[in-house]
Amino acid sequence: MLAHWANDNDEWVRLLVSEVIVTGRPVGATTIEKAYQVFRQEKALDKRELPTVAKLIFEAQLDESAPPLAVTRLSEVHGVNALIAGAVIEPHEGLTILYGENGTGKTGYSRIFKALANSRTADTILGNVETDPAEGQTAKVEFKLGDDEQSLTWTGERGVSPFTRMSIFDSPAVTTHVDDDLDYVYTPASLALFNHVTAAIQAVTAQIDAAIGTLSAGSSGLISRFQRGSRIYPLIEALGASTDLADLKAKAVTDGDADQKLDVLTQAVGALRANTMGTQIAALRAEQRVLTQAVAAAEALLAFDATAYNETLVRRAELTVDHETFRSELFAAADLPADPDDSWSNFIEAGEKHRQHLVELEAHDSNRCLYCRQPLLDPARVLIARYSIYLEDKISADIRATDTIMAGFKRQITNIKNSELVAFIGEYSAEEEKPTHFSQVVAIEGASSALATAVAEAKPASLTISAVVTNPNADVEAALATVGANISTLETLQQNRAQVLEEKQAELLESKAAVELGKSWPLIEAQVKSAKEADQLKTLKRPLPSQGRAVTELAKTASDQLINQSFDVLFLEECEALRARPLKLQFVGREGRAQRRKVMSGRHKPSKVLSEGEQKVLALADFLAEARLAGITAPVIFDDPVSSLDHRRINEVAQRIARLADDNQVIVFTHDILFATTLLGLFEKSKRCVYFQVTDEDGKGKVTRATGPRWDTLSGIRGKINTTIEAAKQQDGEARDALVRVGYGWLRSWCEVFTETELFQGVTQRYQPNVGMTRLQNVNTDKLGDIIPKVTEVFEEACRYIDGHSQPLVTLGVSPTLAGLEQRWAELRELKKLNEDKS
Repeated sequence: MLAHWANDNDEWVRLLVSEVIVTGRPVGATTIEKAYQVFRQEKALDKRELPTVAKLIFEAQLDESAPPLAVTRLSEVHGVNALIAGAVIEPHEGLTILYGENGTGKTGYSRIFKALANSRTADTILGNVETDPAEGQTAKVEFKLGDDEQSLTWTGERGVSPFTRMSIFDSPAVTTHVDDDLDYVYTPASLALFNHVTAAIQAVTAQIDAAIGTLSAGSSGLISRFQRGSRIYPLIEALGASTDLADLKAKAVTDGDADQKLDVLTQAVGALRANTMGTQIAALRAEQRVLTQAVAAAEALLAFDATAYNETLVRRAELTVDHETFRSELFAAADLPADPDDSWSNFIEAGEKHRQHLVELEAHDSNRCLYCRQPLLDPARVLIARYSIYLEDKISADIRATDTIMAGFKRQITNIKNSELVAFIGEYSAEEEKPTHFSQVVAIEGASSALATAVAEAKPASLTISAVVTNPNADVEAALATVGANISTLETLQQNRAQVLEEKQAELLESKAAVELGKSWPLIEAQVKSAKEADQLKTLKRPLPSQGRAVTELAKTASDQLINQSFDVLFLEECEALRARPLKLQFVGREGRAQRRKVMSGRHKPSKVLSEGEQKVLALADFLAEARLAGITAPVIFDDPVSSLDHRRINEVAQRIARLADDNQVIVFTHDILFATTLLGLFEKSKRCVYFQVTDEDGKGKVTRATGPRWDTLSGIRGKINTTIEAAKQQDGEARDALVRVGYGWLRSWCEVFTETELFQGVTQRYQPNVGMTRLQNVNTDKLGDIIPKVTEVFEEACRYIDGHSQPLVTLGVSPTLAGLEQRWAELRELKKLNEDKS
């Protein structure tokens, strides 16, 4: 099928298919590269140099079967859950049963097999989480592969050949086998060829994608050679398969003197870009600020009336003297504690304000003192009258008027700004070459500072201010006018320079781009060619996905012939054997993989309809059909396969597993005693069976070989009896009595187990549906007459003392003794020894 399909396709496809069919393995990197080269040459992307790939001629072949695998021993287990060291499991070539109650350690051993097989439900294996969960996982696995005996030291790996051929079923696998779309574990070698072909086509497609990516990337440094803003830049930015090379090449400059012309243009732009006029304008503006402030200061100084200021200052001094004289004379006879001064004046003014306040409130009493509220005597009235005269004095009013005038002079001086003047003087004072108007600025600033100091200190102002400032002011005003004119002229020139610079820069940008276009033309031409080739590859790639789908359809047809039709028959056989409800199977395939799906009524998942037990037997049928599909050549392992099943189905599953073990190695982990005993009964004649009991008596995972499962063991009951006797020795009174009664209960159980397993050798057992007649000959009949009466006597005495039996009134008050319990225990041990003596 593959050869016929390949012959109808391109040569590069035939090359890949031929390699897959001949080798039976995935195609190597060398062949992938060769197929890609054939593809390029076949599609005329490259010159044809490789020979033509001939048509394929192949004959169908049968798949080879693998040699049988059998596990012979599992030992030296460490770091797996809490399993104790030293356990050994030696599976039978037929059926191996590992029985144990929940939590005894069976799961740890099954997890090792799942990891080796890399089963669908294999999970992470932990160490003993209560001690050292990080302990390394190891186990020794001995096995036979065909006739070759080998061993493997397992260290926690998953999927170790040849154990990947093992088939494993457990409870988590039920959902997988019932509802999921499953890939077949077994894939015939010829069916695997389709996957290899699909992978090879995808690899060549990846080569094409890589080539498209490389070709589409272009020259990484090409765009950086051109400056954004030129008319050529967007053409380079958009280089691709649609680029008109002839039109683009017409824009290139390749003259011999192109570089020289660029140098001349570059120098011109550099000169224009230097912008010396901008520096001159900035300096003139700084000078303009200084001159403007100097003119303002000079005008303020000229506007200042120094004569009026000095006269007001003199008048203020005269008024102060007159006011002090008037005050002293007015209160000379007032017997004041000290000469009147400013603080005393403040005192008088405060009293007047308080008096006016009381008048407004209509609460003033002119006959009482404002301060002490005592009646006023005549001397006091005279003093108060003088206070009024003092407050109404015209001299004080004149002083206040004079102070107002002085405040106006101060504001006039304070408003003069000289920060620019001070900075200007500080900048050039130490320089030898000073600006032409430096002395004028110094004169104005000096006059301003001197006047400000005089006014601040209330001293007379110089009457020569006008003479000092007039000429400098005229010079500064003239300089200010000149600076303004110069600034206007330079700004006009600068605007023209900016326009010329803009024109020259644009010319330089386009010239550079045109020259670079000529220099980079080989790279540009190559990039456009690569873009055109990338477009061709994209066009040629479009049919490739359909080829992948064609291989998938071939694989579905082949898998239907090689797998699905056979699986359908096997699945129906298993459903019938297990009494499982037969369902409709759908076979699906994706990317060359064969899969199966189970549905009910055309669309419902089985888990939505079937009971838990029905789902389990359906999963078992699916599992067994899959295991048989390729012919079972490796162990089949069942981990608790009958949970949720009733007794009838347990029997049917046991019979099916027994038939499977007639010709194959089967390992069963179970905690179901009925299932275990049923399996043992089915192998009683053939003896193709071995039974191991897994307990946690001395630690989880203790494995012992036995003849069948036990509810109770003599060794287990023996330990409980000994423990109870030792505990009773440590107590007195009612506590000891209670422990002795417990001990007799254990004696009673020991008698039952001894009779069932030792005395009558398991001929009849409580959990088996049949009588083991073959074991009857193992009964030691010679000793029965001596043993049975004594065992019966101890059993009846134990029944009298345990709480489980109602006692008559006469015996209720009789308590058992510890000595009696020890004596009876010793007697039973002797009876066991007697029964074991076959002489």
